[in-house]
Amino acid sequence: MIVLTASFLMVLQPDASTVTAFVLSSFVLLIFNMKRQMIRYAVLVIPLIFIVLSWVFIDGLAPVPYVEDILFMAKDLGTIWFIISLLSLFILIIPFIFFRPVKRKLTSICLGIYFFTLLITTFFGNFPVILMGYGISPIIGYFISINWLLGNKLKDIN
Repeated sequence: MIVLTASFLMVLQPDASTVTAFVLSSFVLLIFNMKRQMIRYAVLVIPLIFIVLSWVFIDGLAPVPYVEDILFMAKDLGTIWFIISLLSLFILIIPFIFFRPVKRKLTSICLGIYFFTLLITTFFGNFPVILMGYGISPIIGYFISINWLLGNKLKDIN
């Protein structure tokens, strides 16, 4: 119910990338944790409909260059800057995919899927580039996630 409610609330805002990232990462988490097949399919179909709706009724506002088009601003400086900016963003995902905590592998992978989806969707619309565009919210969210990861990795060591 939490995933459905959060997904529905995200559909009401015009950011299809956030809806897509949240639903896909939640989708993976739910698939591996639901035992009943009928409930699994019913609960999974509704969020997928939310993804479609968010892309059909996409935000029509013009992009703000230093928020949504920051990668292309780097590209305008030269191809090497574009490659460096892309690599720096994809490096941020590596800890969640390759250095997963032993007891929280699935949660870590889902966080990696979330951030990866946010990065990929920036090429399909006017969506903010996480951690590189303007705004503190994505940076705080990433730091909370990486802190969670490090805390669980320390528990694995002890």
